[in-house]
Amino acid sequence: MDSAASLATREASIRELTLAMSTALCYGIALGIFPALLSLNLENNGLDPSWSGLLGAAPALAGIAILPFSPWIVARIGARPAYFAGAVLSISTAALFPVLPGLAAWFVLRFLMGVGLAIQFMVGESWVNNLADGPRRGRIIGIYVIVLSVGLFVGPAIMAIVGTMGHAPFLVTAGLLLLACLPILLAHNMLPPTAEDARIMGMVNAFLRKPSAMITGLFDGFIFQTMLVLLPIYAIGLGASEDQAIRFMMIYMLGGIPLQLVIGYVLDRIGAEAILTLCCALIALGLPAFAWFVAEPVASWPILIVVGAASGAVYTAGVAAISGSFSAEEMPSGTAVFNIAWLVGGVAGPSAAGYAATLWDPHGFAGSIVASCVVLGLVNALARRRRNTKLTVAG
Repeated sequence: MDSAASLATREASIRELTLAMSTALCYGIALGIFPALLSLNLENNGLDPSWSGLLGAAPALAGIAILPFSPWIVARIGARPAYFAGAVLSISTAALFPVLPGLAAWFVLRFLMGVGLAIQFMVGESWVNNLADGPRRGRIIGIYVIVLSVGLFVGPAIMAIVGTMGHAPFLVTAGLLLLACLPILLAHNMLPPTAEDARIMGMVNAFLRKPSAMITGLFDGFIFQTMLVLLPIYAIGLGASEDQAIRFMMIYMLGGIPLQLVIGYVLDRIGAEAILTLCCALIALGLPAFAWFVAEPVASWPILIVVGAASGAVYTAGVAAISGSFSAEEMPSGTAVFNIAWLVGGVAGPSAAGYAATLWDPHGFAGSIVASCVVLGLVNALARRRRNTKLTVAG
């Protein structure tokens, strides 16, 4: 009987994980399509590239605006209704872009779409965090990051098939966001918390529950978004051609996918703080090494793969730290603060690094990344030392 019950529990857990990962895949594909889709449409209409940057910041600002209230929304109506409310907003606005083509309308639609996506992402990530419990936490989070990253890569491939102009790509995106709702429908009563048992934590209290994890979210947003925006420009500044710069970007992004399971396995054994300190060191050493070997693909490509894997691991470890620090009822609050920190870092990073690059051309970009890794590494090294000291005293 115990064996049968254990097997049933395991099968239910695998089913729930599969549903949660399916949501992440569809969400990732949509995210992989939309930013480039809007930028290409603006360029085709002869608008200055700066408008693409401003439009690209709208979802982050929307997330920063709505996420402080998202735990309250979940507590009031429940996780499932909150997810569907966000989905209605994101799906409808995605479909309206070709109908309302004016730039002002697009800013409004992009902001509203960002609100809907932020709620969906918060609920979905809270779901995965609740599932990522016990000795397999790191591996589960690693799989989640892999699935999300695969979605980001599949998005541009779909866009290449359906094109970038007209109604089709926008309707395909809306369809993918609709598809992301199916796992929530199939989850039945598995998605916690309900409206009755959700617990709202103040943003400050949630931050103080695990400060090192929240600071990790801030710096991960800074590092990832800055690398995404400025790595190709940095490569060109180092003497690479535009085609080589794009190739470097692809290699960096690919590096974060295949090694996540290994990172998750190691994470389960040495803890989030230790792997964050290690990954910060790898990024801080890897970028100067890349600059030195940029003309040698045999050396520069493996270096970028390692840097990409380490960058992905920063997010994986940050999410794992959140999942181990909040109960299921508190998870929406913890996830909301982590994502707010990530978005703030994502907004600040490219601007700060771009300014640094004007002061120290072209190495200001790399210098800002290295400096952020040094700070983040020290924060987590101190957090690990403090935790070990407490364990020693308690022992």
